Amino acid sequence: MAEKENTEVPRPEEMPDEWWYKVYVAVMVTTVVVIFLLWLFSRYFAA
Repeated sequence: MAEKENTEVPRPEEMPDEWWYKVYVAVMVTTVVVIFLLWLFSRYFAA
């Protein structure tokens, strides 16, 4: 049997925390906007 070489794959550098905070805020804002638009949509057709 051929032995596999132990080659470590270099790990990609992690993004800085500031970038992840921006992503988190963007996800939260998008979620609130989508929920609000769904609520408006349901109110429009409920009447």
